[in-house]
Amino acid sequence: MSNLAKKLGKRLQEIRKIRNLTQSQLAELVNLEIMTISRIENGVQYPKPENIEKFAKVLNINVRELYDFCHFESKKDLIKELCDLMKVSSVKDLQFYKKIIMSHLEYKK
Repeated sequence: MSNLAKKLGKRLQEIRKIRNLTQSQLAELVNLEIMTISRIENGVQYPKPENIEKFAKVLNINVRELYDFCHFESKKDLIKELCDLMKVSSVKDLQFYKKIIMSHLEYKK
């Protein structure tokens, strides 16, 4: 399964635990099998869009928060991912990315 599925599953598990819910309780609340919750949390299965909405509602979060998993990435992983993205980017896009980074660095001063 994709890296996105793994990150989403890890994030779902993180939020579920913060809410002090077991996989069984979450499964009951969203009307899914416990095995489905386990597969999603382990990144083996990507949740259906309607289930993503159910998770957000039951966990009392915005759907976007399920995709807020940047804190799982190490600096090395981020650099690799950015390098991979830059390799397939056009010169125009690269110039744009450079401006964004430089602007951010100037703002931090």
